[in-house]
Amino acid sequence: MYRITPYDPADIDAAAGAGSTSIAYDSQERVAAACVAAVAGFALDAAVEQVTIDNPMAEGFFSFSVHAGSGGHGLSGLFPYDGVGFHDGARVQLATGLGLLRAMVLREGAWCRLRANNGFFVHVGDRDDIYVGGARDFENAVFRTRVLGLHVDRLASSPYDPALDETDASQAAGEEFWSEVGALVADRGGVLLEERPTGNAYRWHRLTTAHEVEAVRQRLTPRARLAVWPDLTDDVDVIRAAVVRGERLQLLVRQHPGGGFHAARVAEPGMGRADVPNPQISAGPGHRAALVPLEPADRRPLLAAVLPDGDGVLRARWRTNRSQADERRTFLGSLRIGDAVSGVVATGLNDIGVYVHLDDDLGRFLGFLRVPEMSWTRFDSVDDIAPIGREIRAEIISVDFAREQVSLSMKALQPDPWRLYADTHNVGDSVSGTVTKLVPFGAFVQVEEGVEGLVHLTELVDHDVEAPQEVLAVGDQVRAAVLDVDRERRRISLSLKRARPE
Repeated sequence: MYRITPYDPADIDAAAGAGSTSIAYDSQERVAAACVAAVAGFALDAAVEQVTIDNPMAEGFFSFSVHAGSGGHGLSGLFPYDGVGFHDGARVQLATGLGLLRAMVLREGAWCRLRANNGFFVHVGDRDDIYVGGARDFENAVFRTRVLGLHVDRLASSPYDPALDETDASQAAGEEFWSEVGALVADRGGVLLEERPTGNAYRWHRLTTAHEVEAVRQRLTPRARLAVWPDLTDDVDVIRAAVVRGERLQLLVRQHPGGGFHAARVAEPGMGRADVPNPQISAGPGHRAALVPLEPADRRPLLAAVLPDGDGVLRARWRTNRSQADERRTFLGSLRIGDAVSGVVATGLNDIGVYVHLDDDLGRFLGFLRVPEMSWTRFDSVDDIAPIGREIRAEIISVDFAREQVSLSMKALQPDPWRLYADTHNVGDSVSGTVTKLVPFGAFVQVEEGVEGLVHLTELVDHDVEAPQEVLAVGDQVRAAVLDVDRERRRISLSLKRARPE
């Protein structure tokens, strides 16, 4: 068994952290091509023409983020639409297996193990590492791999060896299972069937009659995992309230009036709002929804089983080992809007904001602090507030599971100078300030740190002027009267010509 990596094996832990890659963006395609060529050489020496897909995942090995990868999780061009044919036990040509390898090296989403009948296997790890081996020596393949510029070393075993899998005792979805499903449908009037054709991929079926049970049964993906849940509800207020509470990680399952399903998403509190133009959870005839727990400890379906092969034998052994992506999603689920957190600024995006490590392991790059949320007061550079390497304290203002991102605000933990000023000043008060900016329609005056008011052109002096530069310059100290305090739009209107002298 051999490990292939673009790094010196002695430096692999430092070079690539779990769930991330240190391969430069402009080198990823070149590295992926070299890895595919290397593994193809091993397969050639082992006389492999076909490989079997083992424990496939559509996403969730490397990441759950919608930013990760492209091309239908890396399956586009390899399998028909919707990944048909990408399932446990599927035998594919070596070329298709090498296409899957490329997608995994590029972290486009999909993951699986590959094996052949003669003992040949390929495993891809989460540290830019590939494990390949078989029942023979591979001296020529090792030589070719090194010529490709990759590092290869011999190991005793793969960390992704099936013998190391954690698995659940699974019932075969045979006649007894389907008889129980039919009984539940008859008793309850309907149930929700969850089909997981691959790891972290879901298809949903609402079953309300014996005919629907049989029809759905005929089109399920081979070796899919099945779970039966209580029926969806049209009482969307109950679902909305549960989503807003956000007590645990759950999938929001929504059925539209046509009978089809929207793509299931991790429920976030904001999805439960009804006071927005287009609520995420729609109400009305034909609209139904349900919440399905995600964490294994929370999942208690009415029934659960795995589809056996055509001969009735249950051969699928679905691994339940948690990936770094699983742990990261659990970490995200532990965060609450309004919580104050500490983190270290990791890297910046010019004038947009900075990424923040919220944890040394699971929280790396999860936090994002936008420039407008850094401070109430003006600053010249992001480095003045959040330079790389600085530990900061901020409030969580949103948690986005789809993008694996936590939006932060430093100024949310600071007193709002505008509100403090508005609470202590009234219309008619005379105040002092400094001219900070001249615009065609007037001048902005800073009346306190972080608080500015606008003096309209008509409120500068008693006579008409065409431009504020005629009577003012940036930096001038002035005396002004408060004309209006608009709390909703956070605007203060000032007048110089109505100001009382000190």
